[in-house]
Amino acid sequence: MPIRPENRSRYPADWNRISQRVRDDAENRCEFCGVENHAMIYRGTHDDWPAYRYRSDTSFEESRCAATGNLIPGSCWDDFDGTGAHLDHQPENCTRENLRALCQMCHNIYDAPARAAGRAERANAKKSPQPLGPGEFETGRMA
Repeated sequence: MPIRPENRSRYPADWNRISQRVRDDAENRCEFCGVENHAMIYRGTHDDWPAYRYRSDTSFEESRCAATGNLIPGSCWDDFDGTGAHLDHQPENCTRENLRALCQMCHNIYDAPARAAGRAERANAKKSPQPLGPGEFETGRMA
């Protein structure tokens, strides 16, 4: 997942090594939906969670819910790349308990509420009046 430039300094210098260790610990599978790293999968969603079928499977008419294995219609091909995800959304907290190896879809679903809150916060910050600097009056003119 791309790291926002303003958050890059919050990640440890060895983040790539830490993220790789988490993915290795998870045996290169998403810890939420179970899909293998670098698999070409037939991807869809069911109850807001990924559904998939591997390209090596013999039939692609329908895909399966990752959670239940139930057949569901509608999906597309995707190349799964594993990511390291912070469960508390704090890049400084790199304890194994706080990190999960997730596919991009599960990572995006998991992070969606936090990302929406961040977008709203940034939008509100743009609307808020900026504090006056030294010597400025409320009209914005210098003294």
